[in-house]
Amino acid sequence: LSNPGTFQRFGKVLDGLIDDLLRYAQKEFELDKHPKESKATLRAHLLSLYEQTGEMPVELENEPPNEAVAYLLGYFQQLSTARQCGMSLNPLTFTEIEAWVRLYKMKLDSWEIDVIKQLDLIYLNTQMEH
Repeated sequence: LSNPGTFQRFGKVLDGLIDDLLRYAQKEFELDKHPKESKATLRAHLLSLYEQTGEMPVELENEPPNEAVAYLLGYFQQLSTARQCGMSLNPLTFTEIEAWVRLYKMKLDSWEIDVIKQLDLIYLNTQMEH
């Protein structure tokens, strides 16, 4: 899922952890969508099916990412709640990320910002799919 070469300077281990995080996030974003003509999320529908049958749908299986990168999903979710919305969802801007970092007195490395932007792209693409 990550752009080839984007994180190569950090090595294959970090590349793999980031890819796992992005895969996990994409699946979570998909589970939290509302299927057409439904007020409930896909996750709610699948959990209801599980309650009725006692069998866990494979769609709910999602291995959590390694804690070495999992915190970035939390950062993304916090940033995402403050995103600008017009006719549709707008991408998180570097200005918004910079303001958030300043307000919370944080220090992010450039690769962490890259991952947050990748999470945002995956989120936006998931929300636009019908």
